Amino acid sequence: MPSRRASYLPITTVVVTIVVLAAVVGIISYRDIERGRAYVREVLQHQAAGLLMTIGVDIRAELVSQEWRPGQIAAFFEEVVAAREGLEYIAVLDGDGKVLIHSDREQVGAFWPNLDELLADVERPRTDPRRRPRLRSPWGGGEPAFGSRTVTSEGRRTNEYAFAVELPSISEQRDWLRRQTAQHLRHGVDRPPAVDEGALATRLSDLLGRPIDLGSRYRLVIVVGLDPTDLEAGAHASRNYTIMLAGILLLVGAVAIYFLAATAHHRSTRTALENMRSYTKNIIESMTTALVSADPDGAIATVNPGACSLLDVPESGLVGRGFRDVVRLTPASESAAVGRVVAGDAAKHEAEARLVVGDREVPVAVSASLLRDEEGNRSGAVVLLQDLSELEALQEAVERERHLAALGRLAAGVAHEVRNPLSSLKGFAQFFRSKFRPGSEEERYSDIMIEEVERLDRVVQELLDFAKPTSPDRTLSDPNDLVEQALALIAEDAQFRDVTIERRFAPDLPQVFVDPLQVRQALLNLFLNGIEAMEGGGTLTLETAVTRGGQDAPSVSVGISDTGEGMTPDEIAKLFEPFYTTKPKGTGLGLTIVSRILEQNGGQITVTSASGEGTTFTVRLPIAAHERVAMDGGGGGPVGS
Repeated sequence: MPSRRASYLPITTVVVTIVVLAAVVGIISYRDIERGRAYVREVLQHQAAGLLMTIGVDIRAELVSQEWRPGQIAAFFEEVVAAREGLEYIAVLDGDGKVLIHSDREQVGAFWPNLDELLADVERPRTDPRRRPRLRSPWGGGEPAFGSRTVTSEGRRTNEYAFAVELPSISEQRDWLRRQTAQHLRHGVDRPPAVDEGALATRLSDLLGRPIDLGSRYRLVIVVGLDPTDLEAGAHASRNYTIMLAGILLLVGAVAIYFLAATAHHRSTRTALENMRSYTKNIIESMTTALVSADPDGAIATVNPGACSLLDVPESGLVGRGFRDVVRLTPASESAAVGRVVAGDAAKHEAEARLVVGDREVPVAVSASLLRDEEGNRSGAVVLLQDLSELEALQEAVERERHLAALGRLAAGVAHEVRNPLSSLKGFAQFFRSKFRPGSEEERYSDIMIEEVERLDRVVQELLDFAKPTSPDRTLSDPNDLVEQALALIAEDAQFRDVTIERRFAPDLPQVFVDPLQVRQALLNLFLNGIEAMEGGGTLTLETAVTRGGQDAPSVSVGISDTGEGMTPDEIAKLFEPFYTTKPKGTGLGLTIVSRILEQNGGQITVTSASGEGTTFTVRLPIAAHERVAMDGGGGGPVGS
């Protein structure tokens, strides 16, 4: 039976694979979206950093310029905000968060909300340190504090960026002013800068909106607000594209996995179907029962070797022919019943009938069934024909054995009752013969009585042999030696009757496992029958060979052929029945005893004859078991059958 283990991807594996694929695609898409968001943050940070440093430089330049106007920085902020798209506002705060300058003048004087939170830079952990912008204070010193946050007002989102710087005191800037003056002189500038410590202190006081101490430092916080809408719109478009691409990839991957699973399943199903077809074909071809299938039109579609053997026609001579033209059954009623199943008028029929094969009839068991497809439509019929010849022969043999057993019991009783009076009759006949004159008519009658009594005694002995067969003592024997030993007992008789003995012995025959005495007795009986069948002389041909017959085990065959008158079919049919004989002085028990001896020794006997063409008896003797193994190519063993 072919294995049913599945070799395709089970549905659980397919689902798990798709889920894993979806998870991988989802993770990749999420990371891509996060990279897009990080890119927006980085772009905004770099834009803000550039603006903040530029604004810081401009404020410093304005503080030391020759043309100082208190509202000039605010005007500059307004122009920049108006000219630059995406820039919402610019503001300068003091250390307490009070707005000193704003691009929206209405915000001046107000306090910036949550300035400490802004400068704490809550978004710093979300930014790659390697990609964070680097800021420098225009007044020197270390890196200024930088912060960013996102605020929402009236439904609008704004990204705020700020950095705080420490302004050096006026006294600390004294050296810087001197260096600036020297630099102007060194480059041939006619007049030095007009800003001195007093002017710088005044301008810084105007910027901070309060008097200043020349020795104190002051903190300035510059804030810019950027509109992230355009960048985020691009990021959203990229995100949507990523999601769409991930969906397409997931769909394509799922379809590919499903296609692979379906292909594997299809291949596995096709392989299983082919295996099942091969398995079914092997079963059908190995069946000894004949199988014939017909299509809906009644033509033969398929046959197995058993059908070809039973019908004695090759497959090419059966397929395509009409079922009723090939499978002919008797009686006609059975043929009609099977024909109705083949025609679709009946669903099933089982019976015993006889199949006409050439000029002979074979007993068969017929089983005809209608075939239907998956939709229930008629697709043809299948007919099984079981050859019952062996069963019928076995039944006949059983019946014959039962009949012989009954006759044996009767014969034993009769022989026992007859043998004692025969002994008395023979004694009295011998006594009377001694009283008569030699050569007289009375003496001749006495001799006839004695001969007839002796003939009756032989019949009684054969009856006893028939009624009480002895068990065979089987040993290994050479078949050619058995034939020669039996032949030696009839050589003189054959020569006397002008019968020529022709030997056709096969050399190196395997040993047989039989009782040599019983087999010699059976062969002797067959030799005598052959010689007696040729009253005017003739040729008795003895032939030995190894016979391999179909499913039967190999055996040694001994053929005994005479050139006598032969027998009719009716005579052959009765040949092995007890008390049937064609010889004037025969008892009719010789061949019956021969058949029983051979059956007891595991052999069999068959006869072929035709009137006027002589008769051939074929005796088959069982080959020893170790000889059969050696013939099959295996190792030999000791004796045994």
